[in-house]
Amino acid sequence: MPPRPLTERLLDLSRFDGDAGAAVLAVHAFLSSTYPACALALMLVRGEPRGSARLAGLVDADSLERVPGHDPFGERRTLARVDDILAAQLFGDDAAKAIGVPSTTSAPLLDLLGGARALLATPVASAGAIDHWLVLASPDAARFADVDVERFALEANLAANLILRPLATRGLREETTRQRLAIEGLADVQKLLLPESPAIRGLDYAIHWQPAETAAGDYYDLMPLTHYFDEPALADSGRDVWAVMLADVSGHGAAAAMEAVQFDAILRTYVGDADDDASGPAGALTYANRYFFSRRTRHHFLTAFALMVHPVTREARYVSAGHPPLLQRRGDTVTLRGAGEQIPVGIVRDHVFEDRVFDVAPGDVLVLHTDGIVEARDATGTPFGMPRLEALVREGPNDPHALLASIRTAVHAHQGGPLGTDDQTVIVLRLD
Repeated sequence: MPPRPLTERLLDLSRFDGDAGAAVLAVHAFLSSTYPACALALMLVRGEPRGSARLAGLVDADSLERVPGHDPFGERRTLARVDDILAAQLFGDDAAKAIGVPSTTSAPLLDLLGGARALLATPVASAGAIDHWLVLASPDAARFADVDVERFALEANLAANLILRPLATRGLREETTRQRLAIEGLADVQKLLLPESPAIRGLDYAIHWQPAETAAGDYYDLMPLTHYFDEPALADSGRDVWAVMLADVSGHGAAAAMEAVQFDAILRTYVGDADDDASGPAGALTYANRYFFSRRTRHHFLTAFALMVHPVTREARYVSAGHPPLLQRRGDTVTLRGAGEQIPVGIVRDHVFEDRVFDVAPGDVLVLHTDGIVEARDATGTPFGMPRLEALVREGPNDPHALLASIRTAVHAHQGGPLGTDDQTVIVLRLD
């Protein structure tokens, strides 16, 4: 029977959708059309001394798999190894070759190949390296005497790479899936650390938290602190002392998310003293900075805005550690508070942060955000910008949820969708 047309055989290979174990069988089927009644061995040379190899797969002349080809990428090292004189002759250089073996020759490689007396071998070039060889074997010592070795090398390499590329792509896809699931697990943990809409008397708020990827380097917390204050006036006021923390780890993705989780864990070990002027936002960030600095997995930092509001004294104490400013709206006036007044967390280990103070009043609207909002870019590369955000806050509705919706709508329209190139967080707070 004449060989099947080359194009038809190549189309069959291009449809290959089997696993690594079927790869050697597929290559054997392709080569058998031109070189019938031959066994095919896949030899691994990556990581082996020159002239040595390991048997990574074997299909006999009857197309039966004798050694499963489950190791095309050389991850196992339990494969049978050959380093005899014949192996040195075959694999000692990078040239394809045909060898007739005298009947008096004895070598472990021949035994592995079922007593072959003729070998046709070629290195397989892939991604700029030679990790494997393909070896055809026949009991007829003159079987490959008239073979065009260069043509065989081209055919075998074409077949192998048509198989290996989809295998590599599948491996990459599977690894990507594993990594995505791992990052999703991290993101789930991160979401559990975010506050679950705590009830705070005298405060209405709305929050938008959007990772650029599965997990985020943006972190926030919002909590009532009245239980730390023994003040009758607070009980009479019907309002809570409360605090909010918004932080942004440089970069985004899994590494930034892990550092945001570390930052949260450090903050949860902080115990401040309400009667101590050094506690509050400055105390919390000074403490977190000291331990975050020594536990960073990368040479990165985070910006943070920490704010504590006392409803009776109408005092807001805050620290802006390299963070974008808070926007305070009172009536039709918007004031920016704390535009990166102090250095970010993670720059100087023993830095001592200091509180700043401004006054607040019922009806004030406070807007905190990360730089992913003002740095969101449109198709031309133009950033959303602080002036645009300031105008939205000044002209927007009083209701926090409605104001947040208007900001999100404007940002999404500007960047062309709900996802930006950086994590995005907006916190809108209104004092009642």
